Amino acid sequence: MKILIMTGPLYPVTGNNANLIGKLIPSLLETKHEVRQFSGCFGIDQSSLPSSLFDVPVYWANDDRKDIKRRVLYPLLSKLVDPNGFSDELQVQIYSSKLSEIRKEYPFDTVISTCEPYSMAVCASRIKEVRKILYLMDPPAVISNGIKTKYRTNTLNKTLINQDAIISTPFIFEALKKHGIDLNEVNEISVGFPMINKHGPGSMYQQKKRIKLLFTGWLYSDIRSPEYFLKIVEKLDDRFQITFMGKECEYLKERFSIESRAEIITLPQQPYEAALQAMADSDILINIGNSVPVHMPSKTLEYINTGKPVVNFFKFEDCPTLYYTRRYPLALNLYEGDPDINKAADRFIQFCESTKGQVVDRKYILDEFKDCTPEYIANRILDVLEK
Repeated sequence: MKILIMTGPLYPVTGNNANLIGKLIPSLLETKHEVRQFSGCFGIDQSSLPSSLFDVPVYWANDDRKDIKRRVLYPLLSKLVDPNGFSDELQVQIYSSKLSEIRKEYPFDTVISTCEPYSMAVCASRIKEVRKILYLMDPPAVISNGIKTKYRTNTLNKTLINQDAIISTPFIFEALKKHGIDLNEVNEISVGFPMINKHGPGSMYQQKKRIKLLFTGWLYSDIRSPEYFLKIVEKLDDRFQITFMGKECEYLKERFSIESRAEIITLPQQPYEAALQAMADSDILINIGNSVPVHMPSKTLEYINTGKPVVNFFKFEDCPTLYYTRRYPLALNLYEGDPDINKAADRFIQFCESTKGQVVDRKYILDEFKDCTPEYIANRILDVLEK
């Protein structure tokens, strides 16, 4: 079987969705299926693009304006069907044009797409005579109070029901039903994110005086804020070192006034391997939940995969993070609505002191969170293909 994975940015920085779906590729290759990838490379020098990533070939779609369709027809069509939007239809047309070339060289019979970028999912849904599987990792704006456009609202339902199967979290499926989106004819595969690995990343604990805390991820200004955690940080003493690593983290001290005896380190977004190394070097991992009810940070499961202690800050009682952290033995869940910061800080400090150096048994993690392993998710996809 020839599989084409259509996903978000792969180069120069691999996007989160592309990285997650990339974790499924080894299991798909083990079954002797042929796998290739397709992604956009807008504004990137063609000569610098790699020919393969995740050990499989990659096709690239660029924004070269030499063709008259690209210069005139596609922009005009986009303005007509996607006014005041994100130029989704423009990208759909660019992707579709490139796909016509790809199918001549690589006649794929199955396409697996992600829904970021949204245009990639729309493009995949329009491909004729192939199996279509959508990995819906991020909740559409229609169900998550995100930024909506008329184009996305009008095309979402058709994009979803044109799939043979949709892979997503139980929270997103529940929200889709609440918003009246009928997926009765679509095979629903309810799983987590493929973050739990057989052997885990390993631990690199060293005897050190300080307790090293780490937050890694994207400090979203609209759906995620470190403000409550920073109130805890102000209660910490010089035994603690806190590192913020990720997108927008370098601006933390500019956006928030922080006075603490603890050492605070802020780093911009780092390569994925550097983030994994930072987790291995840390004692306690800090997770900050989103304000969007159906949107769970994939970092939650990546932290659990380390086996290390995790402090999870959540904003409401049905936060998706709790579905996982309440089953994780080394987790402290702190509600951001609790006004007693002193009490919360005491619990935080006690947890850090008592769990430093501990690791959750690997077998427990694999058994309890098996639906978040790449092998399990890939096998569910293969079940669909075999049918």
